[in-house]
Amino acid sequence: MSSTAIRQQIIQSLANLSDEQLLQIRDLIDQNFLLQIKPKSEEEIQQLIKLLQGKYAHAPTNSEDFAQQKQAEIDWEERNR
Repeated sequence: MSSTAIRQQIIQSLANLSDEQLLQIRDLIDQNFLLQIKPKSEEEIQQLIKLLQGKYAHAPTNSEDFAQQKQAEIDWEERNR
């Protein structure tokens, strides 16, 4: 199985987990993998974050979607006063 297929399978599996389960997975990753990487500078930290986000780095989170929708509503209301 290719690394891309494995990543995709992991992403699909994560989509079905509860918040509590996701926190447990995050803790497991932190304890077992991220501590070994140990970025030294802010730039290295940002590069690591982008690497971990992978192909979904550009996708907004739910809260970002919500904030954009709310701002669009505010803009519309201000234009139509």
